[in-house]
Amino acid sequence: MRDLADAGIETSRWPLPDTGRRVIIPQSLVDAMAGNPLCRDCLPHGVGYYPTAAGHRMGRRNPGDHLFIYCLAGSGIARREGREQAIGPGDVLLLRAGERHSYCANRNDPWSIYWAHLGGAAVDCLFDEIAETRETFVVPVGLHPRLTDDLNLLLAVAERFRDHHFVYAANLLQSILSFMALVHRQHSQRSTALDIDRVQAWLQAHLHDRIDLDELVAATSSISRYHFIREYKRQTGQTPMQAFQRLKISRACYLLDITEWSVTDIACDLGYDDPYYFSRLFKKVTGMPPRDYRREHQAQDAIAPAAHRQAF
Repeated sequence: MRDLADAGIETSRWPLPDTGRRVIIPQSLVDAMAGNPLCRDCLPHGVGYYPTAAGHRMGRRNPGDHLFIYCLAGSGIARREGREQAIGPGDVLLLRAGERHSYCANRNDPWSIYWAHLGGAAVDCLFDEIAETRETFVVPVGLHPRLTDDLNLLLAVAERFRDHHFVYAANLLQSILSFMALVHRQHSQRSTALDIDRVQAWLQAHLHDRIDLDELVAATSSISRYHFIREYKRQTGQTPMQAFQRLKISRACYLLDITEWSVTDIACDLGYDDPYYFSRLFKKVTGMPPRDYRREHQAQDAIAPAAHRQAF
C-alpha cells in the first residue's frame, strides 16, 4: 500500500481487515488524466470498502477534493460546517471540497461503508442532483444491489492503474452518482410492503456474518415475520434464508475461482465455523463438493487457452 500522504488525498488510516479494501490512485495518473475529455469531469482519487468499521473516524479542515460515503449497515454521525446528522443503512453522505467536516462510526453499531474521493467539474452538479439543496449532506437513496455491484466493480477497475481502466472507472463513478440521484427521487419508506432490493442489499452486506431471520426482518422492514416470509417467497420463489445460503455459496464459488484460499478459510470468511457443514451445503446447492468445483474450473481454465491457440 502506498503512503497515503503521497497520494494527493487526505484519507483515514483505519486498519483494514481482510475483507476491507482501500485503493488510492496515484496522483501522477490523476494529473495525467485530468485533461482527458472522456473522464476529466468526474475523476476518482481513491475508493474503498470498510466493513463493520469500529473506531473509524476522520476530520478535515479544508479538504481538497469531494467525498461520498454510502452506508450499507450500522450507523454513524457526520458533522459539516457546524451541523450534525445521523447516517444509517441506505444513506449517502456528500462532503464537498473546501467544507470543514468530520464523521465517525457509531461505537455500539459501527457502519459498513463504501467511499470514494473524487474531483472534476461535474461533481458539484452531480452532488446537487442527489441532494437537491446545498444545505443537505445526508441523503436517503436506499439499499440497492445495483449500487453495491457497481461499487465493487469500481474497486476492481480502480486497482488496475492504467489509462483505459481509469477512463472506465471515471465513467462508472459518474454513473453511480447519477443512479443515486435517480433512486433518491423514487425512494420512500415502505411500511406495508416489502422492498426486495433493500433486503437483497442487506443480505449482500452481511455475507460474512451469521444472521437469523428475526434480525433480517427487523433490519429491512416493519412487517411481521409471517408476512415477510410470505411476501419474499411470492416475489422470489424462495425463502429469505434459502436466498441467503445461495448468495453465500455464490460468493464461495467466486473465492474458489480467484483465490488460493482453503475450503476452511472460505467457510470461515462466510461465517461457517464448521467446514464440513459448509462443504455439505455447497454440494447441496452446486451438486459437487468445493474441492471438486475448484478442480473442475481450474481444468476448464487450463483447456480454454490451449483451444484458443489452436483456433489461430
